[in-house]
Amino acid sequence: MKSPLQQVRKFRHGKSLPSGHVASPRRRICLALLAALLYPGPAWATTVEKPVTLYADQVNGMGSGHWTAKGNVEVLYGDRRVYADTVHYDQAKDEILADGHVRMVSPGMVTAAPQATIHLKANEGIVVHPRYLLEAEQGHGHAESGRELSKGHYQLNEACYTTCHGKVPAWQLWSSQIDLNQNDNYVTTKNTTLNVSGLPVFWMPYFSFPLKRHSGFLAPGLGSSTVNGFYLGIPYYFDIARNLDDTFTLNYFTRRGVMLQNEFRYLEPNYSGKLFLDLLPSDQLTHKNVWALSWQHIQNLGDGFSFNVNYNRVSYKNFLSDFGSTAGFGSSFIGGIGNAPYITSTGGIYYNNAHISAGAELQGYQELAPDSNAPYAQLPRIYADGYWRVGRSGYFNWHSSFNYFSASTGPIGQRLDLTPTLGWRFSRGWGFLEPQARLYYSHYQIQRNAPYARAINRTLPALSLKGGLNFVRYGSNGSTALLQPIFKYTYIPLQAQNDIPNFDASTPYLDFPGIFSDNVLFTGSDRINAANQIAYGLRGTWLTPTGRQLWEAAVGQIRYFNHEQINLAGDIVPQATQSNYFFEGQYAPVADMNLLASTQINPQHSQLDRLNLRAQWLPGPQRVINLDYRFTRDFVDQTGVSGAWPVFRNWQLLGSYQYDVTDSKPLEELVGIGYDGGCWAAHMMVYHQILLGGQSNNAVYFEIVLRGLTSLGNASTGLLSQYVPGASMEF
Repeated sequence: MKSPLQQVRKFRHGKSLPSGHVASPRRRICLALLAALLYPGPAWATTVEKPVTLYADQVNGMGSGHWTAKGNVEVLYGDRRVYADTVHYDQAKDEILADGHVRMVSPGMVTAAPQATIHLKANEGIVVHPRYLLEAEQGHGHAESGRELSKGHYQLNEACYTTCHGKVPAWQLWSSQIDLNQNDNYVTTKNTTLNVSGLPVFWMPYFSFPLKRHSGFLAPGLGSSTVNGFYLGIPYYFDIARNLDDTFTLNYFTRRGVMLQNEFRYLEPNYSGKLFLDLLPSDQLTHKNVWALSWQHIQNLGDGFSFNVNYNRVSYKNFLSDFGSTAGFGSSFIGGIGNAPYITSTGGIYYNNAHISAGAELQGYQELAPDSNAPYAQLPRIYADGYWRVGRSGYFNWHSSFNYFSASTGPIGQRLDLTPTLGWRFSRGWGFLEPQARLYYSHYQIQRNAPYARAINRTLPALSLKGGLNFVRYGSNGSTALLQPIFKYTYIPLQAQNDIPNFDASTPYLDFPGIFSDNVLFTGSDRINAANQIAYGLRGTWLTPTGRQLWEAAVGQIRYFNHEQINLAGDIVPQATQSNYFFEGQYAPVADMNLLASTQINPQHSQLDRLNLRAQWLPGPQRVINLDYRFTRDFVDQTGVSGAWPVFRNWQLLGSYQYDVTDSKPLEELVGIGYDGGCWAAHMMVYHQILLGGQSNNAVYFEIVLRGLTSLGNASTGLLSQYVPGASMEF
């Protein structure tokens, strides 16, 4: 153990001691004082447990049990520091009296006062007219008087608290007593008034808030909508353990009734999850018990195995659109809140290593919209995929799956898929070449099989050759241009498949990368397209001297040598000699602007089949403008504008307007305004949405955040990423 004298690390020369004392440099004063403090006899040894170090310009009465230090005094004991003009010490009382420009520093808190009395061993003290700062929260204030009840536990009388600055803070708590306990990170107040811009707006006989997470009431939620009416939510947070918590919320809707909501979260080294449960008994709108359940669980079982669950269920189709902003698990569903045609639930055991990916899972769906054509449930889906290198440039890829497809109507049954692939890739800086051989094998066992056979087999080989060249040009100014022609020839024999039921096949959204896949016309495994075709394209990129991508573009098409093809029903139908032209591009004339486009042009009819355009400008923080246009022939013709922009000092406006060109009516509208005052912020959003079935709903979201204290209202920032891409209100 180090000698107490080793606690003294550096000293400066001080002034001479008063008459009657021998003048000595500050080093001698400190060393002598430490000896007097630490070794005067048994009385001191029982009083102070840790060494005390003193710095001062002069000291009177060393060794007497009563000494006085003056001039730039600094007292260090444990993890505490006291600075003052003058310090008096009384050994019998174990008491330090600090006077003049007193500053006390303890972990997480700094206090300034004209005078303070401190009892070292007991970690107690009294402070006159203190000003304090909580460093982590930047909370600060002042009081008439203060007491340290024990280490890290303070009581302030006639005190205020705020995180704001200025002569008149934007918000401030005034209390007859503030109890600040750093040990459990909690602040409680009595007889408290909330002042806004110096004016009292709310009084509370008792108020508490945590400096860190802690059990207690959270800020209430407020809102309004056409369907639900006025909304008030009162949440209570249970801090069960460091890895467990629960939030119970009592929600009241003037047009619906009282909803009970519970969110339970857990976190362990090898697993984590959350469970949501909403219940609205005797709903005044549907006249039924309304409920929703959602459970997400992820678990590492070790040795490459894992277990995942994502279970979701609602009691009626419009639950997500009606309560999505309060339910908390709307993001679990596809299509967005209010527009999901169905919701998905999955659960299974999975295995992964360097070569193998396998799993056994259950997958089900709940239809929300009429005729939503939700996929077949898969009870179960078992798969095993693998990838291995063969020699220096070869590879073997294996895909296999077993599915049991279930539905309330239509054919059901089992399907076994085996798809081995053998390939070889030759690659150099100037280009690459990749031949590939693949086999599609499927075996079906069908129940409720009319008009299909009970047992069905399908075997189809596939051969392909893919290649490309790289042309690179370096500009004299340091820019780089890359041009890459690509081709892929594919052969798959033609085979009618109308004797096979369609469990999971669909027509994909086709884009430029998609034209280079084998089964280009279908997703799933129930339909394998015929192919005697070559896909070709050209892709280019330009990089500025700084490495920023100035533009990227690609164009491609498929040429068909076979004149027949199968459709989604599996029937053989005529096929044109060429596909649509596929184009996609991105152009960034300046670093904060992006222009994106993708399109499909039908060469047979010289018409536009699909067009997506977006112009996005991001000139700085909290600034974004988006212009969008989406067109798919006979399906979608929509345009929209969205953006967020600071308008005056700390104010920000945001909005989104989506318009259906075909029906000449708005689809969704969002208008919001926000204010960031530094120590507080507020925003309000008005939202109009189209529900399933064509009904509409108008909702208002409002939130006030008092930083370092609490928030009030209904958080709605989740809407921003969906309706105003690139926008944020960082509260």
